[in-house]
Amino acid sequence: MRSFHGQRSLTRAIQIVPFRLRHLPRVLRIERASFGADAWPRKYFLELYRDCRDFFVVAKVGGRIAGYAVACADKRNAEIASLAVHPDYRRRGVADALMRHTLAELSAAGVRRVELMVRTENLAGAQLYRSLGFRRVRLVPRYYEDSGDGFLMARAIQ
Repeated sequence: MRSFHGQRSLTRAIQIVPFRLRHLPRVLRIERASFGADAWPRKYFLELYRDCRDFFVVAKVGGRIAGYAVACADKRNAEIASLAVHPDYRRRGVADALMRHTLAELSAAGVRRVELMVRTENLAGAQLYRSLGFRRVRLVPRYYEDSGDGFLMARAIQ
């Protein structure tokens, strides 16, 4: 299967597994490659592991970590705290697989609503989230540390 950018889809080769502390160095490299100066620090990922471990996963392709996703949830609501895919694996189904897995796990846990933030200029991210049923709720001016604007997006889980 080919994506609309001509790269081969990896859908069948993607394995989603729980995040473990041994994955942290690779996750941090993916974070820096994805977000540059805006990358979250190691300390933040340790907090996510402590507080949101049930919904912290990595995507492996050929045994190599290609991306990660983490959601934090209470009984009925969740937030996708972060999602990133290494540039070498983008547009090949990794983010879609991470999101579908996370949404299924949240649903199984009884969560009914999921929210996330996406930069207004992140067109590919917004398109992915719309394809998964997320809708734009509102613009959040200067949401990001560099004063970048974001869209709050949400969806119900059946």
